[in-house]
Amino acid sequence: MEKLKKTVLLLPFIAITLIITNPWVVGAESLTASLANMPQSAEIDKTGKLTGAYVELIRALDNITDSKTKIVVAPFKRSILNLIDGRVDFHIPLIEPPDVNSEELPYSFSTITLFQVAFVLYTNKNKTINIDNLKQYNIATDSAHTDFFDFPTQGISCLLCAIKMLDAGRLDGFIFAQNEIDPFIKEYNLKNIHRRLYKNFNVKILLPKGKNREKIDQYFTKGIKALQKQGKYKSLLAPILTPYQEWQP
Repeated sequence: MEKLKKTVLLLPFIAITLIITNPWVVGAESLTASLANMPQSAEIDKTGKLTGAYVELIRALDNITDSKTKIVVAPFKRSILNLIDGRVDFHIPLIEPPDVNSEELPYSFSTITLFQVAFVLYTNKNKTINIDNLKQYNIATDSAHTDFFDFPTQGISCLLCAIKMLDAGRLDGFIFAQNEIDPFIKEYNLKNIHRRLYKNFNVKILLPKGKNREKIDQYFTKGIKALQKQGKYKSLLAPILTPYQEWQP
C-alpha cells in the first residue's frame, strides 16, 4: 500500500516531466491535410492506398510530433480551395513567388521551406520560343499557378492532358515542375517536346490565416528540423528532391 501511495504521488511529477521534455505528448493534434494529386508526390493507387513523398512526410511528422493527420488527396486547385474554404488545416505544396504580397492572399506560407523545385518550360520542338518574351505565345500551366507569372497563361488541371496537347502542337509551351511532368514524357514516349529550365522556386506549405496558423506552422518547423537532425528528411522526399536535369526527349 505504501508503495502504491508513492507511485500515485509521483504521477503528477511524471506528467509535468513529459510535458517539459516532449511538448507534443500532451494535447496531440488531430489535423486534416490536403495534398495536391501529382505523380510521386501524392497519389491514390489502384487499391485505394495513399502513396507519395508528401504522404510519407506527413506520416513521419505525425510520428515524431505525436499528432494524427487525416490526409485528403485532390486536384491541385481544389486542394488549395479546401484550405481557403476551411475544410482542411493545411495544403501541400505551393511555390512562393518572389516579392509576393502575402497580405493580399487568402492563405499564408509556412516559415520553413520544404525544398527548391525546378520549374521547366516545355515547348513544342517545331516552334521556336523566345523565353524572354513569353507573353506573345500560348503558354499554359497548372490551373492553380496561373497568377504566378507576369504574362498570360492558360490554366489546365490535367497535367497529362496538357503535355499531350503540347506534343500535338496545340500549345506553344507549358510551365510546371519537372518532377511532375518528366515521368509523363518518358512513360508516353513523347518526342515533340523540348525542355529548358524556367526558374527555381521555394516550395512551401499553405497555412490558414488566423489563430491556428502559428500552431500548424510550428508542427512543420519543429517536426521537419527534428527529421533533419535524425537524417531522415531527405530520404522521405527523395523522389521529388531533384535539381534541374538537362536532358531532351
